[in-house]
Amino acid sequence: MVTQDLYCVKCGKKFTDAWCKPCQINDLEKNFTNWTSGNEKINNLIQGMQLKIKNYNDIIVEWIPYDQLNDIKELGKDELTTIYSAMWKDGLLKYDRNKYEYSRNQNIRVSLKLYKSQNITNEFLNEVEIYFNRNHLYGISQNPYTKCYIILFLYGVYCDKCGESFIDTYSRWCKWCKPCQINDLKKNFTNWSSGNEKIDNLIQERQLKINSHNDIIAEWIPYDQFNYMKELEKDEFATIYFAIWKDGPLQYDTNKHNYSRKRSKKVNLKLYNSQNSINGFLNEVNSNELEIYGISQNSDTKNYILVLQNVYCDKCGKVFTDKWCEPCQINELLENNLMKLTSKNEKIVNLIRKMQSKIKSYNDIVFEWIPYNQFDEIKEIGKGGFAIVYSAMWKDGPLHYNTEEHNYTRNQNKVVALKCLYNSQNITSELLNEVELYSIKNHENYYEENKILKIYGISQNPDTKEYIIVLDYAKGGNFNYWMNKNFNNLEWPKKVTILYNISMGLKELHQKKMVHRDFHTGNILLNTAGVTNNMDDSVIHISDMGLCGDASNTNQNNIYGVIPYVAPEVLKGEPYTQAADIYSFGMIMYFVATGKQPFADRAHDEYLVLNICNGIRPEINVPIAPKYYIDLMKKCLDSNPYNRPKASEILKLIHLFIDLYKYDGSNFNYQIAKEFKEAEEYRRSHLSSFNKENTHPQAIYESRLLNPFTKKLQKYDNIDNNTVEIIDFTK
Repeated sequence: MVTQDLYCVKCGKKFTDAWCKPCQINDLEKNFTNWTSGNEKINNLIQGMQLKIKNYNDIIVEWIPYDQLNDIKELGKDELTTIYSAMWKDGLLKYDRNKYEYSRNQNIRVSLKLYKSQNITNEFLNEVEIYFNRNHLYGISQNPYTKCYIILFLYGVYCDKCGESFIDTYSRWCKWCKPCQINDLKKNFTNWSSGNEKIDNLIQERQLKINSHNDIIAEWIPYDQFNYMKELEKDEFATIYFAIWKDGPLQYDTNKHNYSRKRSKKVNLKLYNSQNSINGFLNEVNSNELEIYGISQNSDTKNYILVLQNVYCDKCGKVFTDKWCEPCQINELLENNLMKLTSKNEKIVNLIRKMQSKIKSYNDIVFEWIPYNQFDEIKEIGKGGFAIVYSAMWKDGPLHYNTEEHNYTRNQNKVVALKCLYNSQNITSELLNEVELYSIKNHENYYEENKILKIYGISQNPDTKEYIIVLDYAKGGNFNYWMNKNFNNLEWPKKVTILYNISMGLKELHQKKMVHRDFHTGNILLNTAGVTNNMDDSVIHISDMGLCGDASNTNQNNIYGVIPYVAPEVLKGEPYTQAADIYSFGMIMYFVATGKQPFADRAHDEYLVLNICNGIRPEINVPIAPKYYIDLMKKCLDSNPYNRPKASEILKLIHLFIDLYKYDGSNFNYQIAKEFKEAEEYRRSHLSSFNKENTHPQAIYESRLLNPFTKKLQKYDNIDNNTVEIIDFTK
């Protein structure tokens, strides 16, 4: 069946992106008689460009009367042109794919390029063509007094001084213009000299190769600019020194949009032992893989010096790897941390050694022993079957590596979470296992597969002697708490993005050959208190790694968890596998779609356990959720663990969902987009029914020992049950 969405309501022809090209071309042609520039050549030029539109995103170039422009400000000029910014009152035409029509985006800031000629020159026409081909051209205008023609184009994409386009998005943001910077450097050539033409030419060549605001501008640096010189390493050809460069290098200020000097900069000097072979020195400069700040010369010995970034460790003299010296820093960290230990417990010492040995990057978290008196403002924020969780202010805060100074400093007054484990006076293998499974990776990028909760260290309550795991604080709380607060504002695209994040974390865990064993909404934490405009920015973490273990370890006599989230084969006494985590994910999908916990209206007892083992599942139907979503959920909840998808497959499918329902997705699908739209409309019109949930007093959503509820079950050899009863718990 073909849906009306695929065909134009005006002409009946099939279209894409809710935009009909033939109809739009026809409308533009009809409108030709409603405007004129007063110049046939300009009219033909604009009309020709209008008829070249190919999709809804293309800008419709127009003749724009001069009185449409307000707040005109001169930005820069040369002999032929002047660059202005202005406010275009009516603004450009923008296509609305929901209303199937164009409307005006009023009062937009535009750039103007005024040509100091009343004639239509080839230069003018070439410029128009360039802006048009880049889809940056808004239109053409004319100053009614001077009769000079004006090009209107996208604001902020071109340099205010010269009108040239910025080379990339970041250069555009920070207004760094390569042609202007090259021109400024050339003008400055006469203001300095090394006294040697070959050296001057080399430095000038390097300066003219800059391609980004981040590029180092190599310079001739007078020798008296260096203080506090310290020898680090020496061989027969050169000596390496540490030094402070007083004025420091030129650095582009992205806020002020100009260069300034970073004073008292730490640098390394590579002093060559020969003053005679200038060609040999130049070859060394050109072959050096390290970026150089410039060249200098010892005023006494006349030996030339390469001025390098501070890339040599001042302890061992070796070149840094990825901005730091791993062996020296790790040794120093371990020494300092072990000195702080109030207890010389061998297991704790070994744990710290092991966790710090995992550090592979300067950006990794430094796991520490944290004295209990470092914590202020301790408040209980959660309680489970195995621990109490508090929020607290860590006074000193975690260590942070400064790549400029090459040392660790502390980010003071850091809010953290304290997980206080019941009866943990003794260090057990379970406690050590949990600590080691948390993450020390310090990335918070949506695209990074790092969704395991971060750990900062371990501590001990001096009164109870119970050990405390110090974790990253998630201000949004657990997923259950967060959903209760935010469900009404959680639109379907954001629901799917949240599930994408969760599935990314599960995939990360499973790739490490691990099984979570206690995967439910209470063990998923959010780093944002509310729904953000772009849920990609909200970092989601998987926590409570206490039951997590090696997938090959099937020796688990006790069953722990939340009954609705535990797979039927586990309830029957089968080993906990990665497929059991997938079952739990299916229940999380139900929770995300409905805002309700599975089996919330029932006692979580042996009868529910029996029903789950007999195939009962919570059910949702279209339009509560899209069909593709429901199908994936059912696969995850399959009674046979071998029929459930892998975490990596789930991640790909959810990513495909996102791509299929987004208009700008490469695989956009109208049917799936329609189902998501219908599910969203249903959600908005049934918010009150979603919020009505009567939770049974014996419905327990905290992890606990489940053996008392499973001991009456027989252990089935065949777990593939074909007589499955489905109950719709959304009614």
